[in-house]
Amino acid sequence: MSGYFQRQPSTQEIAERVKGFQSWIEVDLDAVGFNLDQVRARTGREVIPCVKSNAYGHGIVPVVAYMEKRGVRRVLVAKLWEAEQLRDAGIGLDIVNIDPLFTDEQFEYVVGQGITHTVYQRKATDALSKAASKLRKEAKVWVKVDTGLGRVGVRWSEAPALIEYLAGKPNLRIDGIFSTMSEDDQLDRLQVERLLEVERICQEKGVPVGTKSMASSNAVFHKPYTYLDAVRPGLMLLGMYPEEADVGQGIELRQSLCLKARVEHIKWVEAGESLTYSRRFTAPSRMKVGTVHIGYYDGFPRGLTKVGKVRVGDEIRPVLGTVSVNHFLVDLTGTDLEPGDVVEAISREGENDALSLAKLAGIMTYSLANGLSLLMPRVYIENGKPVALIIPKLKPV
Repeated sequence: MSGYFQRQPSTQEIAERVKGFQSWIEVDLDAVGFNLDQVRARTGREVIPCVKSNAYGHGIVPVVAYMEKRGVRRVLVAKLWEAEQLRDAGIGLDIVNIDPLFTDEQFEYVVGQGITHTVYQRKATDALSKAASKLRKEAKVWVKVDTGLGRVGVRWSEAPALIEYLAGKPNLRIDGIFSTMSEDDQLDRLQVERLLEVERICQEKGVPVGTKSMASSNAVFHKPYTYLDAVRPGLMLLGMYPEEADVGQGIELRQSLCLKARVEHIKWVEAGESLTYSRRFTAPSRMKVGTVHIGYYDGFPRGLTKVGKVRVGDEIRPVLGTVSVNHFLVDLTGTDLEPGDVVEAISREGENDALSLAKLAGIMTYSLANGLSLLMPRVYIENGKPVALIIPKLKPV
């Protein structure tokens, strides 16, 4: 274990810091653990969390540090900087990197840090072998096989030859083969057959392929025939249903994320007064209006203009008019809120949870999560107490 949480500020220190936050994301790690248990129970396979896109906006380092505590042995990242963050934080579990590399220094970095690299071209295989030989280390490799999605990967018909070539390179070890589903059921079934055929041909040649993996979140919900040796769910582990069709499929999820913000300004407006850009809201009567200092730059989608919902105490209140770059307005009539009080722009449940707001904004929950600003503070809760804190800062080169 990395000891990441032991190096964090105390619960009291984190609570004091939060008092000065204008807005922040709060992540319930216990919900992540619950979702992980749900996927393990459903699939009966090793879970290799896909934590790309900064763990879908939740913050990759604390999320992975917690997952490691819960027995996760491997994670998958889409960007090298995500792997770098994990290693810089002292997190030592296996990392599968699918980011392409272009320099000798990058290949040497992944070998030196014990990062499993994904290959699907001979050139990358040669570069990885060269780096491993130079450092006198064995590098683990996953082979990406294009079984029909047509994005990246060695074509399934050519994969056995590449894998045999890779097996003959010094200082390399094949740790796994994987592919990405098209999410069309007819083609998905064919894709599974193609990956298994790659394994069969390699076995005939005496070349083991290691772990076989195909299932992402969508397949975990709907396609047990894709589970193979390991599944690679992503967003669902953070508790967001990717699609409405995923609800009621026998897997209960608990949303881990809540987006909180303090009310910046409060005023009374009279009937007939117009507010926000293009006069998109006109007060029907005298009303109390609050300004919240977050907008679509921060991750509260512009598509929530005139339709968004915000939790104010125990009530759901409407967004008034335009969601702008850094502001939106909310109806506070009948409340005793004052500047500095907290509202929930995205709640963990109810009418303004992630799935509900994404539907209102006309986007996927993936887009909602990935749109959360990297520069917003993130607070991590375990057993009801804050245990970790991220305060990002812009650093000039």
